[in-house]
Amino acid sequence: MALQVGDALEQVKGILEDVGIAEEMSGDMRLFDDLAMDSTELAQVSASLAKKFGLAIPGKELKHYSIDQIVTMVTA
Repeated sequence: MALQVGDALEQVKGILEDVGIAEEMSGDMRLFDDLAMDSTELAQVSASLAKKFGLAIPGKELKHYSIDQIVTMVTA
């Protein structure tokens, strides 16, 4: 059964919280521009997405993604 959008959103937010993002998050927030994630945090998120969902997005690219874009890829 495919992962539902709401479940995927919560799991992606959980990954972001695990790397230290403590602020309120909305789907349109971009990882680098809005959440000010550094390269180490982006690499950790990239590794977590690969491990949890089999989704390979290099940190250099991931920084341009919004939370909603990641969720869309996870649920595709």
